[in-house]
Amino acid sequence: MSEVPNEPFFIGWSGRLPAGLRAFYVSVTVCVVLIFAGLGLLMGRNIDDPGLNLFAQRASESIAKPELWVSNQKFTGSLSLLPYPVLHIVSGDGVSVLRSILLSGSGKSGVETTEATYQVSAVGGLLKRGDIDMLAVDELTVVNTKKATPPLPQPAGQWQSIGEICDGKCYPGGMTPGFGLAHRACATICLIGDVPAIFVVAEPIEGQSFLLLAGPDGEPPGPWIREMIARPVELTGMVERVGQMLVFKVDPKKARIL
Repeated sequence: MSEVPNEPFFIGWSGRLPAGLRAFYVSVTVCVVLIFAGLGLLMGRNIDDPGLNLFAQRASESIAKPELWVSNQKFTGSLSLLPYPVLHIVSGDGVSVLRSILLSGSGKSGVETTEATYQVSAVGGLLKRGDIDMLAVDELTVVNTKKATPPLPQPAGQWQSIGEICDGKCYPGGMTPGFGLAHRACATICLIGDVPAIFVVAEPIEGQSFLLLAGPDGEPPGPWIREMIARPVELTGMVERVGQMLVFKVDPKKARIL
């Protein structure tokens, strides 16, 4: 008489799975959960930092993490005025620029100043997103009448790039969201008020993901940008490095909406 193989006996109507199938299903479930959790973390790491909302911070009486509070900070350095005021903080020996900070005024307005030849002090709320630093200025004063020379432009060649035109105050955190069609009306008003115009590029240029926009002669861009705000566009022009800031001197005739 042949021996009966030692196989698990399964009764379909019993509501219980064989031990082997039970372990298999549990293993598959755990693997699926771990895979999707890993994909979620990977996708989350690739999402751009939306920046800290300055106005939400100022409206709050307290904040859970005081080290993240960025209002009422003070910076001292020299100014370059075109296409927009930028504060350049230099090293102790005065040779290299350590940091270049965009400046804006209160509300939807730019900074009005002609103090480009002196060392100045700027106090305000710091907005930061990626490689953008923007100071919403509350006070701008001359601290040293000794002449301070702003950094000279260094050519970085001609570029053609795809990206989005935004205002340099809302994009780094002045408003949320600070980009895209949802922000188009707000950005348009900001740019009309002389808040610095920036170009957020799809692919970094010279290691930076945003450029300060200018006209072909280095002046602020004209009304031609208004139809292009918050839309995918392709811009062509010369790029210059001023301190730690890249300035994109765009040829309006070659700008197009994608």
